[in-house]
Amino acid sequence: MSAITIRNARVVDPASGRDELASLRVENGLIADIGDGIAQDEDHIIDAGGAILAPALIDLRAAIEPAFTPGGETLDSLARAAVTSGIGTMVISPTSGMPMDQPETITSLRAAALPLPVRALFCGGATMGLAGETLSELGLMAASGAAFVSQGDCPIADTVTLRNLLSYASGFELWVACPPRDPGLSRQTVATESEAAARFGLATEPTVSERMAIDRDASLAELTGARLMIDRVSTRDGVEAISRARKRGIEICATASIASLVLNAVDADGLDPAFRLSPPLRPEEDRQALVAAIENGIINAVVSDHRPMDLDRKAQPFSDAASGSISIETLLAAMLGLVHEEELDLVSALRPLTIGPADLLGLPQGRLETGAPADLVLIDGDAPWVFDAGSSVSARRNSAWHNRRFQGRVLMTMVDGGIVYNLKG
Repeated sequence: MSAITIRNARVVDPASGRDELASLRVENGLIADIGDGIAQDEDHIIDAGGAILAPALIDLRAAIEPAFTPGGETLDSLARAAVTSGIGTMVISPTSGMPMDQPETITSLRAAALPLPVRALFCGGATMGLAGETLSELGLMAASGAAFVSQGDCPIADTVTLRNLLSYASGFELWVACPPRDPGLSRQTVATESEAAARFGLATEPTVSERMAIDRDASLAELTGARLMIDRVSTRDGVEAISRARKRGIEICATASIASLVLNAVDADGLDPAFRLSPPLRPEEDRQALVAAIENGIINAVVSDHRPMDLDRKAQPFSDAASGSISIETLLAAMLGLVHEEELDLVSALRPLTIGPADLLGLPQGRLETGAPADLVLIDGDAPWVFDAGSSVSARRNSAWHNRRFQGRVLMTMVDGGIVYNLKG
């Protein structure tokens, strides 16, 4: 493979804070040099025309469907959707239909992912069937290559079981991802507690549910020495609870879904089942608190929380519809919307999509430096476009982003120095 030099690019690297016009040279799958006048005679030259060149994105939460699901999302269809959003590494999360609670499952999935155009990692189910009763074989799960372990959307109600889980995982330095939802207050709820939800007679979850869950889980992490990942914080109460835990020296990190950062409870007030999400969409002041938490580093990673499903499961009354949306193709564009609205600068917006998740998992990707893997994304930050779920690359069409206007589009995605997506074909 010949070396590639991308010149005339706005090189943006959140790991170093770099944001400058420069060239970047790729050789043997690695970043060989960054600067001016670095191209060699035999290089393949790509003129970026001033477009943004950044590390390829790392998405810590996306789901596929079981192999027997007709027309379901597969590793292959998910990977093809991911590269259109500049994603170079994706973590497949467990679900109730696909709990990934056996080491052999992780091993098998890792083998199946080898031919994919993106790097695929897998998050093991922390308890059998995600039921929160019997712990999975975490040691064997770690040995099989699980990136971390998760409870999916199922908070563990029994405190002793959660303590045992955290204690077990601490022996292998595995992050344990727990949804910040009090099991009692969040049971069978469909919306955030609000005046509109009460008027519609919806079963609601108060924002204090997150604070209560985080306080409990952080206390158990402190007791056991575990690494606790708060899986999709969505409220100001939750952000403040995470901040307090960090001040106590607890090893705690946090993710947020792109929906919670961009949408709010008003979007769900029309009772369109496309906006039935988990966690539920929160009031605007909570959304703003999440954006501030990105800027001050309390939130380490932003995830697509891509949840594909048959439209029949969504085409129900709001209370009966399944929760979730396909979101992987719109992850970057939605995040760039916060830049265009001047809520975040570009470096801050890209940090939880690149070096933030890379540092959590100890990955060499997510940075632009000599010797790092050449996982790159070239972005036209101003290109307008509209997402049409009907023409989605994903195998499913359940989308909260259908017909949404975006500004900012991926021109090219590179993984290991190879071009895996080119908008111009």
